[in-house]
Amino acid sequence: MKAGVGFHGNIDKLAKFSEVVDFSIKVRNKFINKFAEHKEDFPGIEGEALFIGTVLHSLDHTLMDWNLEDALWLDVEHPDFGMIAEFGRFVKVGFVSDLPGLFFEKRFKDAPHPFYQSVYRHALRINRKLANHMDTCVVK
Repeated sequence: MKAGVGFHGNIDKLAKFSEVVDFSIKVRNKFINKFAEHKEDFPGIEGEALFIGTVLHSLDHTLMDWNLEDALWLDVEHPDFGMIAEFGRFVKVGFVSDLPGLFFEKRFKDAPHPFYQSVYRHALRINRKLANHMDTCVVK
């Protein structure tokens, strides 16, 4: 945590090859700027950490769900990647699907705070599918 987010200034070179990278770059700037306007509503929270913990983290779970139909596809016997495959199986079956019956809104699109609504409207113009899966908190 003391080191912060490592340098990733060249990530824009990946944007033309990845809709997720392109989306993340374009949403991050709006997120950070809007967060600064509403910082007093989020005491003790740092904008970059909130972006990583909400937008990136929720999309990470969503993308695993979209791209890995069956947890058994992961090869736990692989000599180099077996351990992470085993962890991936655990995550896929226990922490990827949305929980039913929550009594609060967890998506940016449904969150009433103007910060979330502003970021969502911006994200919607970039990529509707990804924007609709940004969570204000990861509850799986």
